[in-house]
Amino acid sequence: TGLTAGTYNFTVTNAAGCTSTATGNVVINSAPASPTAPVVGTITQPTCVVATGSVALSGLPGAGSWTVTATPGGATLAGTGTTGTFTGLAANTYTFTVTNAAGCVSPASGSAIINTQPATPTAPVVGTITQPTCAVATGSVALSGLPGAGSWTVTATPGGATLAGTGTTGTFTGLAANTYTFTVTNAAGC
Repeated sequence: TGLTAGTYNFTVTNAAGCTSTATGNVVINSAPASPTAPVVGTITQPTCVVATGSVALSGLPGAGSWTVTATPGGATLAGTGTTGTFTGLAANTYTFTVTNAAGCVSPASGSAIINTQPATPTAPVVGTITQPTCAVATGSVALSGLPGAGSWTVTATPGGATLAGTGTTGTFTGLAANTYTFTVTNAAGC
């Protein structure tokens, strides 16, 4: 045990002092090389529609297959080639290691931060409805429950008219006779 890479032959000497002939050459190969740490590339954050993020990795072993492991969680991505994309990552801070075809494990990558999914705003609350009059041909609807942080855009359906603003209230004016619903899009696009 403990032999370094090289070519060896062996003899055996018994208790009587007799020595055998040498064995054929025994070759001990060099230890397989450990892969380098994966390189963190583009990080795609969760959206209003997709709750998880992804991380593009490069610097993976070009020869043979490999398996990338995410920490924490232990999720894996198997493949070949020098790049790969780890998908389905919940909000957390991750590092990645790669195991090459020889079973050698790389050092950990740099950190990749996946943010939490942006919050979807609640539906606007319909308040006072002002109906058309003899003098004004359109109506208006007061809305509350709008996002208190950042800007927002309210869209009326049907018609697609919009109202942009900030704060928790707003009034949609200029509405022709119809039955309307309203949706709000917050600053994150949800």
